[in-house]
Amino acid sequence: MNVIGWMLDSDVFLQYLVKKDLLDTKSSELSVLRKRILTEGYAKKMIEKQDLSTYRWAEGVYSPKYISTHYTLLELCQLNAPITEERFVKAVEILFDNLWVENGKVNNYRHQDICVVAMMVRIATQTSIKNPKIEAMIDYILAHQMSDGGFNCAWERKPYPKQSSLHTTISVLEAFDNYRKQGYKYRLDEINNIIPQAVEYLLTKSLFRSVRTKNIIHKDMLSFPFPYGWKYDILRALFIMAELDIPYDYRMQEALDIIKNRLDMFGRIKADKKPPSLHHFRFTSTNKPCPFNTYRVLRVLKYYEPRVYQEYLTKEIE
Repeated sequence: MNVIGWMLDSDVFLQYLVKKDLLDTKSSELSVLRKRILTEGYAKKMIEKQDLSTYRWAEGVYSPKYISTHYTLLELCQLNAPITEERFVKAVEILFDNLWVENGKVNNYRHQDICVVAMMVRIATQTSIKNPKIEAMIDYILAHQMSDGGFNCAWERKPYPKQSSLHTTISVLEAFDNYRKQGYKYRLDEINNIIPQAVEYLLTKSLFRSVRTKNIIHKDMLSFPFPYGWKYDILRALFIMAELDIPYDYRMQEALDIIKNRLDMFGRIKADKKPPSLHHFRFTSTNKPCPFNTYRVLRVLKYYEPRVYQEYLTKEIE
């Protein structure tokens, strides 16, 4: 059994992702497999925690992190679960009612964080709903692109930020990716033009280094939690670039090498330590080979370093 077989021996959501992205399985088989994500395994256990009298998780909207309604729906997006049923649409409406009021106005002093808005766009488009608030959120995001091409949640806070945030920009890119894939068209030409600009902002930092000092911006950017919340890391960056069909750039190489150096001889990556926050479940224990993160790494390598990817497929796990 090689690394592909090892991942296929895991949860149904991972079987779907591996067959879709690594094995290029035909769509009819994928459609049947994807429906099972909601009724089996990891996703099913999360879904069962929803209170159907309120449509919330953990009695919260945005908090407690990361078991609230917002972050549970975001995690289901990470699993590529088909969250189109009424129970999920009702939950999205709760997000809109609580987190998107008066076109994003939080109080007299500030508007909603762009990363929160982007995550809501990603979640809402996963449900395939048609709601004018999605277009309003797209307007809001596009109106606040920074001069360096990225985005910053603190765009209106004094002192005004001079550059974008990696954390905010990655959430915007993930939202735009889902927006396109789910067939939304509003201001799509502008979004398509902005995506490479936002990617370029990430690349100016070689994905994790200060432009000025060349030091690592934060050590957590080299750690790959699953599920992830709002924090940026280099695996998220490389994965979304592959999803967006961004061509290889030499400024990716150091990040690619860091990720490859984390793999064992069979192409698997171990789970990092549990973040200091709440989670519904642990998918993989710390320092144990993590099937989901292994899938993400191999998805990246298949796109950017196909020779290395193919070499790992030849290894039989002992």
